[in-house]
Amino acid sequence: MAASRNPLLRLEHIRDEIRALSAATVGVAQADFLESYVLRRTTEHAVLIISEAVRALPIELTSRSPGPPWEDIRGIGNILRHDYYAVDPRVLWNILTTHLPALAPVIDRMIGEIEDQG
Repeated sequence: MAASRNPLLRLEHIRDEIRALSAATVGVAQADFLESYVLRRTTEHAVLIISEAVRALPIELTSRSPGPPWEDIRGIGNILRHDYYAVDPRVLWNILTTHLPALAPVIDRMIGEIEDQG
C-alpha cells in the first residue's frame, strides 16, 4: 500500500499532531491562547493536518469507531483552507481543549487494533 494511503501512518500523523498541540499548549489559559497569533496558527495547521489525515482514512475504518464526529473533522479542513479569515479563535480553543483530548484515545485504540492485526 502506498504510504500516502496507509491508514496506520495517517492515524500516527493524527496522534502526533494531537500530542504536539498538547505539549505546546500545556498550562496555556484561554485568554493567552486567544491573544497568541503563534498558538492559534499552530493549532490551525495541526487541525488542518488532522482533517487531511482523517479524509484519507477508509470509511470502513472510521465506521468501526462511531464516537468521533468524523464528518466534522473532515469538514473543518475545508473551512481552514477556504474560510480561514472567518475562523473564530474560540472555536479553535474548543477543538484544542475538548475535541482533540476526546479523539486521542480513539486514535490510540485504532492504532493498536491495526498493529495487532499486522
